[in-house]
Amino acid sequence: MTFQNLNIVGDEGEPALDMVYLISICTLLITQILIGAEHKRCAPWLAKRAARTGSAIAMAASTLLLPIAASWPGGQSTAGMFAASIAATTASGVASGVSSGIFLAQFGILISRFSTKATTAIAAIGYLCTSALFCLFSFFGPFESCLFAASMPVISSFLRDTVANTWKSQSAIDDKPLPLQAEPASPENRRQPHHLTLALMLCCMLIGCANELARTLYIQMGIAGMGGQHYAFIQAGAALIVGFGATIITLALISMKTPRAPEYCYRILMLFLALGAMLLPAPLLYPIGAVAPYALNSAAFQCYGILAWVLICGACHQYPATSVRVFQFVRAGWTFGPLIGMLIGRFVVNCTPFELAQVFPCAMLGAVLIMMTTMAFTERDLAFAVNLLPTDRKRRFTDKCLAVAARYGLSERETEIMTLFAKGRNLAYIQDQLCLSKSTVSTHRQHIYQKLGVHSSQEMIDLIQEEKA
Repeated sequence: MTFQNLNIVGDEGEPALDMVYLISICTLLITQILIGAEHKRCAPWLAKRAARTGSAIAMAASTLLLPIAASWPGGQSTAGMFAASIAATTASGVASGVSSGIFLAQFGILISRFSTKATTAIAAIGYLCTSALFCLFSFFGPFESCLFAASMPVISSFLRDTVANTWKSQSAIDDKPLPLQAEPASPENRRQPHHLTLALMLCCMLIGCANELARTLYIQMGIAGMGGQHYAFIQAGAALIVGFGATIITLALISMKTPRAPEYCYRILMLFLALGAMLLPAPLLYPIGAVAPYALNSAAFQCYGILAWVLICGACHQYPATSVRVFQFVRAGWTFGPLIGMLIGRFVVNCTPFELAQVFPCAMLGAVLIMMTTMAFTERDLAFAVNLLPTDRKRRFTDKCLAVAARYGLSERETEIMTLFAKGRNLAYIQDQLCLSKSTVSTHRQHIYQKLGVHSSQEMIDLIQEEKA
């Protein structure tokens, strides 16, 4: 809201708004990298009340500082006003970037606890509500717009903390042990989450760069000239498309009958993203507006955003010990890509004649970035990421395993080994995963069979399937 609308500062304050945005996005990127690098130290601090409250207050304060920053540079400004504007510009950008990075980290930790279906719904509803609020934002005056934007992080912080407290209360009431998740032990298994993090980070960076480059040029072609309300309604229209796209993504990710559905979904998204970039020269070649191709580009990117949220949260859910690092590094790529795309777009708009000779190479660049995405994040990476997702079916099966373990008095280690065997893991995998010897795993398996009164792995699975979760 703050950076996509001029209501707060007006047209004359747009240079200051751009400067605040650049400072904010660079500070956000640095914050995300630092939190990811020092995730073990930062994770306990992020959970503290001071960090939660402070990030919301700082984000709101950064918005309230914008009217002061917008007074620079003014023809009638005194030296004192000029200095105050510079200070307000810097403070607003730094406060916005740091607080946004902290807030996103806290939100990522919370949302990664949910199932795939819930995460998809949260992301889709979030995009829809954002577009609806953006439409409402366009009807306000400068003062009301500033207060409205500043209130959003405070309200969001309250909602986030309410959900977190509810989750903690539910976990305290529930007498079942939490699902056991062990970090990979072998060098090969250690490389898998690192590789997935890098692949997701590159994917978000490349697609974000292509999308922001296209968005910057589409706006220059006439979207912004239509007025803030029209621009907002275009955003809302794209959000409706996102609603349908999110439904398809949800069905594809939670479907067990069509394992290749996520792959098809990924290919379709890449096709629409490439199409949105390739249509960049169309408004300069034919007497058509930029509204339709811009809406297509925006909707495709938001659908990809929903898919990326789901995959990121799935990886964080599977590897809780490094969830903060995974989330922050991927989000850093998500921040860096649009920054580069915006800078390239601004260069084309402000430093060139902005004709077909400049726009056509940008379209080619966008298409190349999308093609590079399919190489950076392959279908094999997608299959591995989808396999990590905490779907409702997987959660129900885990609940059944825990229920059987509780009823037959299995120890914590026996519960862990029984769950892995029930999920089809062989003895060598469990031995490597849990850093146990082959004889220790075999002994645990014999004790599990004795306590359950079964004689084979199939009988154990049948017993678990009959259990009511």
